[in-house]
Amino acid sequence: MEILKVHYSVLLGFLEVLDDLGGKSDVAEIASKQGLELDDLLPILESGEMLGLVKVQSGDVSITEKGHLFIAASPKVRKKILRDIIVNLDIFRKLIDLIQQSEKGNITKEDFLDFISDNGFALDLSNEDNSFNDFDWIIEWGRQSLILSYDANTETIALRPKAS
Repeated sequence: MEILKVHYSVLLGFLEVLDDLGGKSDVAEIASKQGLELDDLLPILESGEMLGLVKVQSGDVSITEKGHLFIAASPKVRKKILRDIIVNLDIFRKLIDLIQQSEKGNITKEDFLDFISDNGFALDLSNEDNSFNDFDWIIEWGRQSLILSYDANTETIALRPKAS
Protein backbone atom coordinates (compact mmCIF):
# COMPACT_ATOMS: atom_id res chain seq x y z
CA MET A 1 0.00 0.00 0.00
CA GLU A 2 1.36 3.40 -1.00
CA ILE A 3 1.78 5.62 2.03
CA LEU A 4 3.89 8.76 1.98
CA LYS A 5 6.19 8.72 5.00
CA VAL A 6 7.78 12.14 5.03
CA HIS A 7 6.47 15.55 6.02
CA TYR A 8 5.31 17.82 3.21
CA SER A 9 7.75 20.56 4.23
CA VAL A 10 10.68 18.12 4.14
CA LEU A 11 9.78 16.95 0.63
CA LEU A 12 9.28 20.53 -0.53
CA GLY A 13 12.66 21.55 0.93
CA PHE A 14 14.34 18.61 -0.79
CA LEU A 15 12.78 19.57 -4.14
CA GLU A 16 13.99 23.15 -3.72
CA VAL A 17 17.55 21.97 -2.93
CA LEU A 18 17.49 19.62 -5.90
CA ASP A 19 16.23 22.44 -8.12
CA ASP A 20 19.07 24.67 -6.87
CA LEU A 21 21.50 21.90 -7.89
CA GLY A 22 20.23 22.09 -11.46
CA GLY A 23 17.41 19.58 -11.08
CA LYS A 24 19.63 16.50 -10.94
CA SER A 25 22.14 15.12 -8.45
CA ASP A 26 23.84 11.98 -7.30
CA VAL A 27 21.84 10.59 -4.36
CA ALA A 28 24.93 10.08 -2.17
CA GLU A 29 26.21 13.58 -2.98
CA ILE A 30 22.94 15.29 -2.09
CA ALA A 31 22.75 13.28 1.14
CA SER A 32 26.26 14.40 2.02
CA LYS A 33 25.61 18.06 1.13
CA GLN A 34 22.43 18.08 3.22
CA GLY A 35 23.98 16.22 6.14
CA LEU A 36 21.56 13.33 5.73
CA GLU A 37 22.14 9.63 6.09
CA LEU A 38 20.97 7.63 3.10
CA ASP A 39 18.37 6.02 5.40
CA ASP A 40 16.94 9.50 6.07
CA LEU A 41 16.89 10.30 2.38
CA LEU A 42 15.12 7.10 1.30
CA PRO A 43 11.58 8.08 2.48
CA ILE A 44 12.00 11.47 0.78
CA LEU A 45 12.99 9.82 -2.50
CA GLU A 46 10.20 7.22 -2.25
CA SER A 47 7.59 9.89 -1.53
CA GLY A 48 8.85 12.13 -4.32
CA GLU A 49 8.70 9.22 -6.77
CA MET A 50 5.27 8.14 -5.55
CA LEU A 51 3.99 11.65 -6.28
CA GLY A 52 5.76 11.76 -9.65
CA LEU A 53 7.86 14.76 -8.63
CA VAL A 54 11.27 13.07 -8.86
CA LYS A 55 12.78 10.12 -10.66
CA VAL A 56 15.55 8.00 -9.19
CA GLN A 57 17.68 6.05 -11.62
CA SER A 58 21.17 4.55 -11.37
CA GLY A 59 22.02 6.44 -8.18
CA ASP A 60 20.86 9.81 -9.51
CA VAL A 61 17.76 11.75 -8.57
CA SER A 62 16.19 14.27 -10.92
CA ILE A 63 13.13 16.48 -10.84
CA THR A 64 10.39 15.50 -13.26
CA GLU A 65 8.45 17.97 -15.39
CA LYS A 66 5.62 17.72 -12.84
CA GLY A 67 8.18 18.45 -10.10
CA HIS A 68 9.37 21.58 -11.91
CA LEU A 69 5.77 22.79 -12.25
CA PHE A 70 5.21 22.06 -8.57
CA ILE A 71 8.30 24.01 -7.45
CA ALA A 72 7.46 26.99 -9.70
CA ALA A 73 3.83 27.18 -8.53
CA SER A 74 2.42 29.44 -5.85
CA PRO A 75 1.56 27.76 -2.51
CA LYS A 76 -2.14 27.74 -3.44
CA VAL A 77 -1.49 26.10 -6.82
CA ARG A 78 0.90 23.61 -5.17
CA LYS A 79 -1.96 22.45 -2.95
CA LYS A 80 -4.17 21.93 -6.02
CA ILE A 81 -1.43 19.97 -7.79
CA LEU A 82 -0.86 17.92 -4.65
CA ARG A 83 -4.58 17.24 -4.29
CA ASP A 84 -4.82 16.04 -7.90
CA ILE A 85 -1.95 13.61 -7.28
CA ILE A 86 -3.00 12.37 -3.83
CA VAL A 87 -6.61 11.56 -4.76
CA ASN A 88 -5.27 8.99 -7.21
CA LEU A 89 -3.27 7.03 -4.64
CA ASP A 90 -5.06 3.79 -3.78
CA ILE A 91 -5.36 4.39 -0.02
CA PHE A 92 -6.90 7.84 -0.57
CA ARG A 93 -9.34 6.59 -3.22
CA LYS A 94 -10.55 3.96 -0.74
CA LEU A 95 -10.76 6.46 2.12
CA ILE A 96 -12.63 9.02 0.01
CA ASP A 97 -15.10 6.34 -1.16
CA LEU A 98 -15.64 5.19 2.42
CA ILE A 99 -16.38 8.73 3.62
CA GLN A 100 -18.67 9.45 0.65
CA GLN A 101 -20.66 6.28 1.39
CA SER A 102 -21.12 7.16 5.07
CA GLU A 103 -24.50 8.49 6.13
CA LYS A 104 -23.02 11.23 8.34
CA GLY A 105 -20.50 12.53 5.80
CA ASN A 106 -17.64 11.48 8.06
CA ILE A 107 -16.15 8.36 9.56
CA THR A 108 -14.30 7.62 12.75
CA LYS A 109 -10.68 6.59 12.93
CA GLU A 110 -11.93 3.20 14.13
CA ASP A 111 -14.26 2.87 11.09
CA PHE A 112 -11.32 3.52 8.79
CA LEU A 113 -8.99 1.10 10.59
CA ASP A 114 -11.71 -1.59 10.56
CA PHE A 115 -12.24 -1.04 6.83
CA ILE A 116 -8.50 -1.31 6.15
CA SER A 117 -8.23 -4.48 8.23
CA ASP A 118 -11.36 -6.05 6.69
CA ASN A 119 -9.97 -5.46 3.19
CA GLY A 120 -6.66 -7.18 3.81
CA PHE A 121 -4.49 -4.10 4.11
CA ALA A 122 -1.96 -3.73 6.87
CA LEU A 123 -1.06 -0.44 8.47
CA ASP A 124 1.79 0.07 10.90
CA LEU A 125 0.05 1.68 13.86
CA SER A 126 2.94 1.48 16.31
CA ASN A 127 3.88 4.78 17.84
CA GLU A 128 7.43 4.24 19.05
CA ASP A 129 9.28 7.39 20.16
CA ASN A 130 6.17 9.47 19.39
CA SER A 131 6.89 9.01 15.69
CA PHE A 132 4.21 9.06 13.02
CA ASN A 133 2.48 5.79 12.25
CA ASP A 134 0.78 4.98 8.94
CA PHE A 135 -2.56 6.44 10.05
CA ASP A 136 -0.84 9.70 11.05
CA TRP A 137 0.86 9.90 7.63
CA ILE A 138 -2.46 9.38 5.84
CA ILE A 139 -4.05 12.18 7.84
CA GLU A 140 -0.98 14.44 7.37
CA TRP A 141 -1.04 14.11 3.58
CA GLY A 142 -4.83 14.26 3.42
CA ARG A 143 -4.68 17.58 5.26
CA GLN A 144 -1.72 18.95 3.28
CA SER A 145 -3.48 18.17 0.00
CA LEU A 146 -6.70 19.76 1.28
CA ILE A 147 -8.63 16.50 0.87
CA LEU A 148 -9.32 15.63 4.51
CA SER A 149 -10.17 17.27 7.75
CA TYR A 150 -9.54 15.36 10.96
CA ASP A 151 -10.86 16.18 14.41
CA ALA A 152 -8.44 14.61 16.90
CA ASN A 153 -10.87 15.15 19.79
CA THR A 154 -13.65 13.07 18.23
CA GLU A 155 -11.32 11.08 15.96
CA THR A 156 -13.52 11.79 12.93
CA ILE A 157 -12.37 12.10 9.34
CA ALA A 158 -14.31 14.12 6.77
CA LEU A 159 -13.73 15.39 3.26
CA ARG A 160 -12.87 19.04 2.83
CA PRO A 161 -14.90 20.90 0.25
CA LYS A 162 -12.91 21.15 -2.97
CA ALA A 163 -11.45 24.63 -3.33
CA SER A 164 -11.97 26.33 -6.66
